[in-house]
Amino acid sequence: MDIFTFDYLFTFFTLSGLEIILGIDNVIFIAILVQSLPLIERNKARIIGLTLALVLRILMLLGVAWIIKLKDPLFSCFGFAFSGRNLLLILGGLFLIVKSLLELKDMFKNEDHKHVNTSSDNHYWKIIGQIVFIDLILSFDSIITAVGITESMPYRIPMIILVILIAMIVMLVSSKSIGNFIYKHQSIKVIALMFIGFIGVMLLLNGFEINMDKGYLYFAMIFSLVTEAINIKLKKEVK
Repeated sequence: MDIFTFDYLFTFFTLSGLEIILGIDNVIFIAILVQSLPLIERNKARIIGLTLALVLRILMLLGVAWIIKLKDPLFSCFGFAFSGRNLLLILGGLFLIVKSLLELKDMFKNEDHKHVNTSSDNHYWKIIGQIVFIDLILSFDSIITAVGITESMPYRIPMIILVILIAMIVMLVSSKSIGNFIYKHQSIKVIALMFIGFIGVMLLLNGFEINMDKGYLYFAMIFSLVTEAINIKLKKEVK
């Protein structure tokens, strides 16, 4: 069968790895976002938010022709043609920048747990809405990339849906442990917030067609996390 050829399996595993790596942004953002909810509601919010995001990604995939049309210019301003994609990226980038700055501001005010023990339905669904919104922004280009990579492959839509499902399961399984680690160590939370802020800057620049290599950002984050993890380990050894 065509789906058991080397090229097909290689594309499938490559695409799966790519989606999981790109999902790191989402996992970190969700970990920061649900911290304002009570402990008993955090996992529920993760599950509902990621499930809705999964459905949204599949709908985006099925409507890929419409998504591609979002690249068509809507209007021009100061000689720059804005498309639906540009506006979404700019809006998402500004949202991440503002969100990371507000979280950092709260850390300086020692307000990290201000809302942890009190929550309302309005606040709860606001958090879930933010999870779904940012997943839409972060998955926009990855969906188009996945369609392009699998262009000559048979059953490419089922393949991409399976890849998205695998990435979402990995995100769901890892989000709780990553979140707990971030909550426990303030220095790690600062690095995570800076990472989210820089992702926002990159989305903002991409919205104006200024492309930056995301690999450098991932390398810087991993380097910072490893360095801080070593520092945390050394502090424990000293105690």
